[in-house]
Amino acid sequence: MTSIEDIQRELLHRIQTEGVLVAYEAALAVARDPKAPAPARATASTTLFRVAGYFDRSASSDRNVEPHEMTPEELASEIRHARRSLEQSDPDIFS
Repeated sequence: MTSIEDIQRELLHRIQTEGVLVAYEAALAVARDPKAPAPARATASTTLFRVAGYFDRSASSDRNVEPHEMTPEELASEIRHARRSLEQSDPDIFS
């Protein structure tokens, strides 16, 4: 029998994966739609810029933070990014 916690965990996983992708695609579609009302296009564009980090005054594209200066969340994010990069790399690159 599936517990409530299992169901909630699965639902949260789907929201964080499928839901985020659908939300991104919807925002992009509205931002690109010349027939969409101006406030809707502006809101969609703002959302996309905000999520991309362009409105974060403390964010910097050339920010090089050493691991010992990172928060646990930043470390986890960097580890996930490194793992994804490793999975996408060519395993026979040095063959």
